[in-house]
Amino acid sequence: DEVCAHVSSLWGLVHSVLFVIFILVLRLCVVITVSLSYWAWDHIVPLKEVPDQVTARILSALLPEDMIILSAFESVGHVAHLNLKDEHLAFKRAIAKVILDKNKPKIQTVVNKSEAISNHYRTMKLEVLAGNHSLATTVIENGLRFQLDLSTVYWNSRLATERQRLINSFTSNDVLCDVFSGVGPIAISAAKKVRRVYANDLNPNAVDYLERNCVLNKLGRNIKVYNMDGRIFIETVFSNNNAHSITQVVMNLPNDAVEFLDAFRGIFENKPSDRKLTFPTIHIYGFSKAEDPEFDFHERIRVALGEAAFSVEMRRVRRVAPGKWMLCASFVLPEKVAFSKDSISDM
Repeated sequence: DEVCAHVSSLWGLVHSVLFVIFILVLRLCVVITVSLSYWAWDHIVPLKEVPDQVTARILSALLPEDMIILSAFESVGHVAHLNLKDEHLAFKRAIAKVILDKNKPKIQTVVNKSEAISNHYRTMKLEVLAGNHSLATTVIENGLRFQLDLSTVYWNSRLATERQRLINSFTSNDVLCDVFSGVGPIAISAAKKVRRVYANDLNPNAVDYLERNCVLNKLGRNIKVYNMDGRIFIETVFSNNNAHSITQVVMNLPNDAVEFLDAFRGIFENKPSDRKLTFPTIHIYGFSKAEDPEFDFHERIRVALGEAAFSVEMRRVRRVAPGKWMLCASFVLPEKVAFSKDSISDM
C-alpha cells in the first residue's frame, strides 16, 4: 500500500510537470507561428506597396479573422501613437512590432494610450510597446517646428488641418488671445501672421516648450507667454490697457472650455464708456454626445455666458468616437455680456 501511494504521488507530480511543459510548448508554438507568419508576409508582400498597405496586409494575416485591423495611427514626430481597443491588447506588442518595422526610419517608437486624459494638464499615460523609450520629439507642422515630450504635454496631430483653417481666418491686424495654447501650434503659427499674440497654458512643461518653440521658430517680440489658470489669464489680459485691441480668442480645451466662458462676463465693465472697444471673436471647442450636437453645444455656451440669444457659427471638426463629436463654435462676444456680470437668471 505504501509503495502504491508513493507511485500514485509520483505519477501525480509527473502529470503536473508534463502539463506545464505542454502549456509552455503550446505558447512557444504560437510565438513561432506568429514570428514565421510575420517573416513570411514580410518577404512576400510586394515592395511597391506603401507602408500603410503593407502593415495592414501583415496584420490581417497575423490577427484573428474577426478582429478589426488597424488602418492608421497618429504620427507625432518619431512616435507612432496607437489607440488600441480591448480586443487588440493581447496582440499589442506584435502589432507595435509590425508598425515599427514597416515605418522605419521615420517611426522609432510605438506607444499606446493606456488611460483616458483625466488631469488638468491634458497629458496622457502612454505605454511604450516597441522601439526606444524617448517620447521627446520634434513635429513639423505648416513649415514650423515644435519640440515636445508626449509624457509631459498634450499634442494631437489630427487637428493640424483645423488649426490651419483657424489661422487662415486671421488677418495681419488681428491680436490673438490663446487661452489654452499648449506648446504653441496655434499661437506660434499665428504669431507669424497677426500683430500680437498672448499665449497661455496651465501646464508649466507646456509653457517651457512654448517658450523654446518661440526661439526655435525665430519669433520676434510680438508674442507674450503666460503660465496660469485660464480664467485668471482672461481676466489679466483683458484688464490691461491693451485689452481693447484683442480681436480673436481661441479656447481649445474641448472637455472644459465652456466652463471658462463666465470669465468674459463684465470684462469691459470698468472700461471708460467713451473709449472705442473691440468685441473679440471667440473660437471655442467642445465635445457633444447629443443627438443634435450643434444645438447642445450652443445651449451650453449660451448658459455659460448668461445671454439669451446671439449668433453662433457652428462647425463639426471631427468625430472622436461613435456618437461623439468635437465642435468649434465661433461668435462675437455680445456687448451685453462684456459690460455686465449679470446672468440670465439675474435678469
